[in-house]
Amino acid sequence: MRTCSTAAIAVVLFFEAGAALGGTSCSVAATGVSFGAYDISLATPNDSTGDVTFTCTYVPPGGATGVNIQASLSPGVSGSYSPRQMALGPGRLNYNLFLDAARTSIWGNGLSGTGIATASFTVGPGVGNGTRSAQFPVYGRVPAQQVVGMGAYSDTIVVTVTF
Repeated sequence: MRTCSTAAIAVVLFFEAGAALGGTSCSVAATGVSFGAYDISLATPNDSTGDVTFTCTYVPPGGATGVNIQASLSPGVSGSYSPRQMALGPGRLNYNLFLDAARTSIWGNGLSGTGIATASFTVGPGVGNGTRSAQFPVYGRVPAQQVVGMGAYSDTIVVTVTF
């Protein structure tokens, strides 16, 4: 049995931490998707999850502030959303990142059939103890039975959050 070990996909944030919006201070944090070992002989895909969390805290003075969030993901090394690819030198291992647990809606930039994550909340005095968060799960999948060489494959995805 030949297995191919895959490394964690690094999720790099393209966002200024601690940005201000009205009477709020906002930040973003991400947990990468790590697929672990990939066995090319298995007939089932290799699934894993990560997340992107956007948090805003009320900063007095001021009133309540509405926050509308849109989070998009870059295509990574492949330059394409279908499929994304992890790389090991010239070797490539197809995978993708999705908005839903069923892994049917590719998380991208909202173009070419991809979707983006959205959320809305209000931050202000007396609202959620002054801090509100939106957590976006990242659902990853490596399709089954890809013939690839052994080694640690990886990709870097840029998360862009606008609000």
